[in-house]
Amino acid sequence: MTWYAIRTYPGAQMPQREFTVETTRSTKGYRITPSLNASVSAIERALTDAGFIHYMPSEKRLIRDRRRTDLWKARRFALLTGYVFIKGPCNFLRLQEVPGVAGIVGVAGQPLPIALTDILVLRTVEAQYEADFDRQTINKQKAIRKRARNLGDKKLMRLVDSLNSSGLATIGIDGALLVA
Repeated sequence: MTWYAIRTYPGAQMPQREFTVETTRSTKGYRITPSLNASVSAIERALTDAGFIHYMPSEKRLIRDRRRTDLWKARRFALLTGYVFIKGPCNFLRLQEVPGVAGIVGVAGQPLPIALTDILVLRTVEAQYEADFDRQTINKQKAIRKRARNLGDKKLMRLVDSLNSSGLATIGIDGALLVA
C-alpha cells in the first residue's frame, strides 16, 4: 500500500466542536450541549467518516490555561500544517468531495505517491516530540506541585493530580525506549 499527501483548507486541522442532544424533563424536552474533542481535528473526523485511512503528523504542546494561569493544558498541533497523508489505493474523486480537502498533491494531475520510509521518518520525529512533551509535562507538574505544597493549596494539588495525563515513557517506531 502506498501513501498520498493531500492539502487541507486553513483551519481544517484544528479541533472540531461537536454538539450532542440530550433529553431533559424541561418544557423543550432536549438540550444541545457543545463539546470539544481536542484530540481529533475536523479533517481527521471527515476522512474517518468517509472511510479513508489517514495519518496527520502532530505534536503536543503545553499551553497556559486562560482561566487559571498557574495550570497548563496539553494541546495537539499539526507538524506539517496543511497536509494529511492518505493510505491508498483510493478513489481520488470521492476524496476531493470530503469537507476540508483542498486538493491532492501530485505532478501533472497525477497523485504523487509517498514512500513508506518517509512516513516512518515522520512517525519517528513524532515519537521524539512526544518524549520531549512527556519530559516537559513532568517538569511542569513537579513545579506546580512544589508551588502548591509551599502555598498549602490542597485544591490545586487535587486538580494537578486529576490532570495527570502524560506517561513516563514513549516508545519510538524503531523500538527505542525514550524515557522522560
